Amino acid sequence: MKKIYIIDGNNFIYRMFYWLPEFATKEWKIVNAIFWMAKFFVKQLVREKPDYLFFIKDWKWKNFRHELYSDYKSTRDRMPDNLRSQIWDIESMINKMWIDIIEVNWFEADDVIWTLATKLSSDAKNNIYILTWDKDLYSLVSKNISIYDTMKKKVFNTDKTIEKFKVKPSEIIDYLAIVWDKSDNIPWINWFGPQKAVGLINEFWSIEQIYIEASKVLNKQKLFSEYNKSISSCFKWKTFEKLIASKNDAFLSKQLATIILDLDLWDFEFEKFKFEPNSLLNENIIDYFKSLEFFSLIWEKEQKLKTWTDTWLEVQIIKDNKNLIWLLNKIKKQKEVIIDTETTSLNIIDANLVWISIYLNEQNIYYINRLHNQTWNKINDNDLNNFLNELFRLNILLIWHNIKYDLEILELFQLSHNNQKNNYNNNFWQISLDM
Repeated sequence: MKKIYIIDGNNFIYRMFYWLPEFATKEWKIVNAIFWMAKFFVKQLVREKPDYLFFIKDWKWKNFRHELYSDYKSTRDRMPDNLRSQIWDIESMINKMWIDIIEVNWFEADDVIWTLATKLSSDAKNNIYILTWDKDLYSLVSKNISIYDTMKKKVFNTDKTIEKFKVKPSEIIDYLAIVWDKSDNIPWINWFGPQKAVGLINEFWSIEQIYIEASKVLNKQKLFSEYNKSISSCFKWKTFEKLIASKNDAFLSKQLATIILDLDLWDFEFEKFKFEPNSLLNENIIDYFKSLEFFSLIWEKEQKLKTWTDTWLEVQIIKDNKNLIWLLNKIKKQKEVIIDTETTSLNIIDANLVWISIYLNEQNIYYINRLHNQTWNKINDNDLNNFLNELFRLNILLIWHNIKYDLEILELFQLSHNNQKNNYNNNFWQISLDM
């Protein structure tokens, strides 16, 4: 199986810009979006190791949708100057990593992504992940196409997409034609929110069929009372007037939302986009990171480290309950503890807890082994469960690398050993998981 990542470039850059507060170099150059994009490439992508990587951008100027509707996206706020100033740097950085940026004249990234994903999904051996937060691209989800939210480390397959939208992926375009994102300044059906849209789509599947039924009511061929309660409420009084009055807008909205499937990607060479992790941190990129003071992203020395001994840090492996109890007593004397987990998957539902790392200081680093290394003894799950119960009752500061993900992993682990969710005095889990 081939793991293929398709990145919705503009959407991704915007998200990275707003994810981190703005910060600057010593020369007062704003670099928060550049840094976050750089970290994503040289850390997360290298760790996740896709086989192929495509970075898709919108065409810089107006596209064909502006001919269909001149006010398309006209109400969007102007790109913030502090983001605009970073765009060129981000594109230049990606090119320095020997990653090609795909941009097709007259079309948006969505159209290119749809064409590419459709083309690649015809091969059942391709597992395609679209990295985006745009709702319309969820309509692409199928057996071997998923949406990957890299911030939440969550993959949306068909079941997860239905859970999110309450309609099938193939019906999302029609759903969005009713309740379109107002930021695109696309007309929609007045007075119709998600609840009404879901009811109509689940009953009639498409905008076309909705208006066929509406015309029956309008022409008195059918009474609104002949439909079920949720549908009949859309086919009477003021709500029905709004539905009829919005017919042209609904069809225009669907036309604007419908993504082009058959773009000519000229002499497209699949192998040209093979992901090569070792080429990312080349000499040009290292020099570039140094110029922007991204020293934490330069792994030249880290690449040489192969064992715990090489770090000059003593790491103790906790492999039995006796040592686990000893570690807990040691933790009780601390004011703060740093915790991290390692799992078998980025998807919470599929992930298994492999180990837990506990850092007290450079002389006291511990590795609680649950599944790693077949030659080592492993902590019994019941003993680990008891350890976690005691740990979360302590009045100390717990510091996490990825708090929401780690807490969900530990909660799922504990729930598998308890009949009901632990209820700590300070409602620790509930507060943390709602963050």
